[in-house]
Amino acid sequence: MPLPRSWESWEFNLGYMSNYSHIPVMLKEALDFLDIKASGNYIDGTLGGGGYSKIISEKIGDKGTLISIDLDPLAVDNFLKNEYKNVIVVNDNFSNLEEIVLKNKKGMKFDGIVVDLGLSSAQLDDDSRGFSFLNDSDLDMSFGPQILTDTRFIVSNYNIKDLERVIKEYGQEPWARRIAHNIVLHRRKNKIKTTQDLVEIVKASIPRKFWPRKIHPATKTFQALRMETNKELESLEKFLPASIKLLKKGGRLVVVSFHSLEDRIVKNFFKDLARQEKPILKILTNKPLTPGNEELSSNPRSRSAKLRAIEKL
Repeated sequence: MPLPRSWESWEFNLGYMSNYSHIPVMLKEALDFLDIKASGNYIDGTLGGGGYSKIISEKIGDKGTLISIDLDPLAVDNFLKNEYKNVIVVNDNFSNLEEIVLKNKKGMKFDGIVVDLGLSSAQLDDDSRGFSFLNDSDLDMSFGPQILTDTRFIVSNYNIKDLERVIKEYGQEPWARRIAHNIVLHRRKNKIKTTQDLVEIVKASIPRKFWPRKIHPATKTFQALRMETNKELESLEKFLPASIKLLKKGGRLVVVSFHSLEDRIVKNFFKDLARQEKPILKILTNKPLTPGNEELSSNPRSRSAKLRAIEKL
């Protein structure tokens, strides 16, 4: 395992902050389920471009408290360009929710918590971050310098079985074995340094007639490696019980996910607590909400989004 990257290695990205933006998916629906109260206490676990946080801050007023969290220092620095007296901004992983609250507002309980688990538009569009297969950049894909490794390390060091597991499980890629095999073959002769190095390996691994019609052939592999790089499912599994613990009675949790494995984790977690002999929560969404046609037209990246919400009993 490599040493953590330094903060200095991220400085080249700071110029991109002026364009840091993100279109929150199902923003109205998420805020409706939060049922924001004046003077209430809330958490935005995934600050991103600040879409949720700005509105929550306005609605709770000066007597309310909002803790906004993001692992990406660019998101944090971008949000801090504006002054929000009722917002505490924290550069950390939302999986560390209990520690964050203990440090900043010990003993506080919350009226609502929201998380949007999607990759922000700014991260995807930033040529230097390595999230997109449409650009040629360093193969990084980490959400922040606190992440211990990057995608380049994974494709350069994981054995063939682990590569296949990651690509098949997280990417649901039927050609995972062949892609993993070709990654290992390629790295024996040449280093895999950039996004386009990886794209070419993936494209060569899938016969042209089997390329997906609606998405790029490297989409699933990039998604899988990003999730492994940032340990996204592990973070979600740690976050969920912490969020329930921190909610007040009647407090609400809203989760917007973009991957079937994420949605399954959220769904099963909610069901388990709702079906106990003494239920801990009430499920507000019997089926997950999905974006409407108007949102899908204006923001195609929202197509895989699913929203689930609960209320603590």
